[in-house]
Amino acid sequence: MFLDTLKHIFGRATIIGINQAAVLISLPILASRLDFYIFGQIAIGFLLVQLTWLISDWGIQNYSIEIWRKIGGSSQEFKFTSCAITLNLLIAIFMLFLIWILIQFNVLDFPIKYLFCILPSIVMGSLYPLWFFQVQKSPQDMILPTFLSRLIFIGMVFILVIDNQTASWAFLAQGVNLSLITIYAFFRMYTHYSFKWHYPKIKTVKEIAQNSFPFLVNAITNNQINTFWGFGLSISAGPGAMALFNLGDQIYRAGGAITNIIAQSVRIYFIGKTFHELRFTILFFVFLFITISLTISISADFLINKFFSTEYLPAIKIIKLMMIAWGVHAIVKLLNYPILGETHGADWVNKITYKILFLHASAFLFWMYFFNSPLSLAVVFTSVIGCQLIIFLFHFFHKIR
Repeated sequence: MFLDTLKHIFGRATIIGINQAAVLISLPILASRLDFYIFGQIAIGFLLVQLTWLISDWGIQNYSIEIWRKIGGSSQEFKFTSCAITLNLLIAIFMLFLIWILIQFNVLDFPIKYLFCILPSIVMGSLYPLWFFQVQKSPQDMILPTFLSRLIFIGMVFILVIDNQTASWAFLAQGVNLSLITIYAFFRMYTHYSFKWHYPKIKTVKEIAQNSFPFLVNAITNNQINTFWGFGLSISAGPGAMALFNLGDQIYRAGGAITNIIAQSVRIYFIGKTFHELRFTILFFVFLFITISLTISISADFLINKFFSTEYLPAIKIIKLMMIAWGVHAIVKLLNYPILGETHGADWVNKITYKILFLHASAFLFWMYFFNSPLSLAVVFTSVIGCQLIIFLFHFFHKIR
C-alpha cells in the first residue's frame, strides 16, 4: 500500500513539480528584466490566476476522491465529470468579472490590459481536469505533455519578455502552456477512457456545487490559504510589497502543491484503513517535510544573493518564515482528511475548517490594522498555521486517547 501510494504521488508530483519548477525558473528571469514595481504587478497577475483556479475548482479535487467510489458505472462518472467541468468554467467566468470590478474601482493595482492577458490562463486552467486522472489513479498520463508545454512556457518567457513593455508575454506564455495541456487532457479522456460528454443539467450542477462547497472551504484553509493572504496583501499594500512576498509565496506554493498531492494520494490509498496501517506512511512524510523545510530555509540567503538584485534582499527573512509555515502546514494536511477524516469523519473535518478559516480571517484583519509590511504578514501567517497544527493535534490525541 505504501509503495502504491508513492507511485501515485510520483505521477502527480512530477506533473506539479514540472509546473512549479517552470514558475520558479521564470522568477529570476522576470526580476532581472523588469522594474521592481512591474515585477510586483506580474506577481499579482500570477496570484490572481492561482486564486481563480482555486475558487473555480470548487473543492472538486477532494470531493471527487470521496464520491468517486460511490458513483458506480462509467456513465455516471462521465455525467459527474461533465457537470463538474461546467461548474468550474462558470465560476472562472464569474471570477474574471469580479477581478474586472476590483480593477475598475481601483481596489486592485493591476492594469486592465493584463487582465485580458491572464484570461486564457484562467479559462483553460479552470477546464483542466487533472482531478479526473487522479481518481482514475493514472496521473502519469499527463507527465510528458506537461513537461513539453512547460518547456515552451520557459522558452517564451526567456525569448519574449525583454523589458517592461513586453512583460505581458509572461501571462500569454502561461496561457499557451495551459491551453496545450488542457487540450491534450481532453484528447486523452476521449481516446483512452472513452469519455462521453453529457449535457449538464442545472439541477445536477447545483447539487455538485452544494456538496463540494465544504471541500472548497477545506481546500482554501488547508491547501492554499496563503493565496488569500497574498491577495489581501496585493490590495492593502500594492505591487511593491507583492514583489517581495511573492518570492517566499512562490516557493511555499510550489511545495504546497506537492504536499496537497501527497495528502490526497494517502487518502486515496488508505481510505477506510486504521491509523496503525497509516502510521509508517505519515511518519515518513513528516520527517521528509521537516528536512525540506529546514534545508530551503538555510539556503534562502544563497538563493536571493545569487539570482536576484539587492532590491530583493528583504525577501530572505520572508522566505525563511514561509518555509517554516510550509513545513507546519504540510503536517496539517496529513492530519486533515488522511487522519482526522478517518478518526472523526470527513464531515467533521469540513465543519472545523470553517472555524480555522475564521481564525485566518481574524488574524489577517489584525495584521492589516496594526501592520503593513510583507515581513510582518509572514510572521502572523506562520503563527496562525502553528495554531492550526496545535488544534488538529489536540483533536487527534483526544480521539485516540
